[in-house]
Amino acid sequence: MQLTDEQEKIINHEGNLKVNAVAGSGKTTTILQYAQKRPHSPILYLAFNKSVKLEAEHKLSQMGLNNVRVETAHSLAYKYTAPYRHYSLRFDYKPHEIAAILNIRPKAGDLSHLKLASHVYRFVRYFCNSKAQKVVEINYLETLTNLESLSFATENHELIVHYTRLFLAKMHKGEIDIIHDFYLKQFQLSRPILPYDYILFDEGQDASGAMLAAFVNQSAHKIIIGDQHQQIYGWRFATNALQQVDFQTMDLSKSFRFNQEIARLSKSILQLKTEIGQSSQVNIQGLGNHQPIRSRVTLARSNSKLVSRAIELLIQQKELKSIYFEGQLSSYTFSEEGGSIYDVLNLYNHQRHLIKDDLLKTMPSFDHLKDYLEETSDTSLKALVDLVEKYHKDIPYFISRIKECTVEEANKDKADMVFSTVHKAKGMEYDQVFIMDDFISEQQIMDLKTALKAQEISPDALAEEINLLYVAATRTKAKLHIPIQLLPTSYQIHDFNTVSNNLNLSIKSKVKPVKAQRSNQLWTKMEEAELKQLFIQGKTVKEIALLLGRSQSAVIRRVEKLDLWF
Repeated sequence: MQLTDEQEKIINHEGNLKVNAVAGSGKTTTILQYAQKRPHSPILYLAFNKSVKLEAEHKLSQMGLNNVRVETAHSLAYKYTAPYRHYSLRFDYKPHEIAAILNIRPKAGDLSHLKLASHVYRFVRYFCNSKAQKVVEINYLETLTNLESLSFATENHELIVHYTRLFLAKMHKGEIDIIHDFYLKQFQLSRPILPYDYILFDEGQDASGAMLAAFVNQSAHKIIIGDQHQQIYGWRFATNALQQVDFQTMDLSKSFRFNQEIARLSKSILQLKTEIGQSSQVNIQGLGNHQPIRSRVTLARSNSKLVSRAIELLIQQKELKSIYFEGQLSSYTFSEEGGSIYDVLNLYNHQRHLIKDDLLKTMPSFDHLKDYLEETSDTSLKALVDLVEKYHKDIPYFISRIKECTVEEANKDKADMVFSTVHKAKGMEYDQVFIMDDFISEQQIMDLKTALKAQEISPDALAEEINLLYVAATRTKAKLHIPIQLLPTSYQIHDFNTVSNNLNLSIKSKVKPVKAQRSNQLWTKMEEAELKQLFIQGKTVKEIALLLGRSQSAVIRRVEKLDLWF
């Protein structure tokens, strides 16, 4: 195997090391070659998830290496927290279950008990994933990006902290089932010293604070590798470990996935971070060769945008015959809390007797559900609400047709089009990539600068939005279709023939009248900040509606709610 000079330097290095690896730079190969050079040393390879773990184990077996143990953070933690193996495990808790366990009673006619329970569970997971020793050491409020959610949590902060401690205590005593993040926390707090000479930590940019704390506490040689610009799991309380460890630094800057034109665009996307006061320093060399188009993917930021596009191409425009959804279709039509799109539709149609999900059964009306979502952070359920409001009675037919045309995972490569959110496409690559227009643009970033200065928006949250676009663009191996409004101004087209062979610029007006495209969707903190900025600039209600893709009445209602009228 021919290795690059960068790979050779990393493989031959002894001592702690941090590796910045750009998309498609062969970091897995580098990790495996690093291990192969040390066949007699016990090595731990920490993989990001189970699928990566299984793939690594298969490759190590082929290489004949039996000195390397591959674990995920959770599988490792579980093996080292013996007392908790006798506890009952469960994947998740729903708000109504937490409210019942903690005896949080509803106030007359409202959903405050469910909102409170939702925040309690979010705080529990935040603490378990943090490096903190005690609940009081961390500020839960700083994790909230939605204004209504922040307002509710601020008003009820003492109660949230109290119930969070109580819930953690109940898990510790075995009074209730424990979640996987709980034994991860216990692993960190026990400060174990692992019996390995080398520990290789993959995807370091998405490490939890708890796992990072356990990692740096080890006496072994520590290698952490990842791409700081691919951190997109802040909502899961990931911490960018690459920016927090003070190790010697080396780079993997050569991408074998795509060519130099895609590399140049990727660098331009990352340069947007300078507008928010963050570093965009990265060196990317594109060494990939153009290939025949065999796999195609449509990437969106949100579930609702993705399913809407599938409906357009498959049913309304009839451009596709077979499709596949990364992570399975059900992950796009069910919320993380368990409610299905049909339950949401039944609530919308006032057919509460048909609802199966326990949480949605507690909602007196569709408006109550929207109010609940305003003051919590359930983005997966919000996506279902958006789809129901857009398609109404057509939902059952559309979902049925999508299911009929969806191929099994084994036949994924035969699908006319793969659909995926960026989060589910992380680590994937495709010959041809179509990017939807729900990613952040340079213009939106500029519009949000005032909100940034007023600390209404976190620069880290904006940086993660830029990372999402970068990750989307770097999934391609050959051709990229990107809306022209997402192109940074720093990306200069020097040779149109070169660009046209690699990029297809989907030319869409930045200001286009959309028939209430998002008129009923919940407002995000970022959209509200953009609305404030446009209002301050003296834009008319009509102009703001066009810019934000909202109806004029929706803009007026939000302006009134934000008390912007003078």
